[in-house]
Amino acid sequence: MTFPLEGEQNVVVLVTNKHVVEEATEVTAVCHLADGDAPSGQFVPCTVLINADSVVPHPDPGTDLCALLFGPILHQAHDTGRPLFFCGLGPDLIPADDDWENFDAIEDVTMIGCPRGISDEVNNLPIVRRGITASALSKKYNGKDEFMVDMACFPGSSGSPIFLYDRNGYYDRKNDTYRMGSSRLKLVGVLYSGPLVTNDGRVVLEQIPRVIVNSMMHLGNALRATAVRDIELEIKRRLKL
Repeated sequence: MTFPLEGEQNVVVLVTNKHVVEEATEVTAVCHLADGDAPSGQFVPCTVLINADSVVPHPDPGTDLCALLFGPILHQAHDTGRPLFFCGLGPDLIPADDDWENFDAIEDVTMIGCPRGISDEVNNLPIVRRGITASALSKKYNGKDEFMVDMACFPGSSGSPIFLYDRNGYYDRKNDTYRMGSSRLKLVGVLYSGPLVTNDGRVVLEQIPRVIVNSMMHLGNALRATAVRDIELEIKRRLKL
């Protein structure tokens, strides 16, 4: 994410879940080197040390979201003559309050991530998956700033951004109009967990050991992207802006 500050300044962060960096000492992201305004096809590992100065947790202890300050990495790469290519998402992609109220009960959603660490390592690109909302975006799931998606959500997907992406038209409920040929892109959430089905199987031996088999339910729990705005405010509070 790229959060604008005063003037032309901004703060660049990597948004993920608290549990992703919990007990970690560092996080490494493989980044594209820049060739002007485009990726060069060359990659470099970039490491962020995990400490109180580099991690900005969501102010609510119960909200599994945090941000890693990535600006120092970008500045270091630029100063050494090896600038990084990146496309920062702006907070303008996060739905406004009236947007949430006007989403359909079922919306197509797209998630980008690396389930179980799977990615296109040759081209340094993540995996894209599509699904639908499993709970209405206009409602707070179980009273929390969350929603559910009907999508393959495996371990390693935590922190993945979830987008509402319509390429060739969508129904605008606010104005009761179908916008033929128009596109729409909104960052609606960040995945943080998924329910499991636990099946207990018994192997009858003398001491009867227990075997537990976990299986995914093809569902995922996501935090509303409005929680990212709370982190933006927390960063500005730290910077006394």
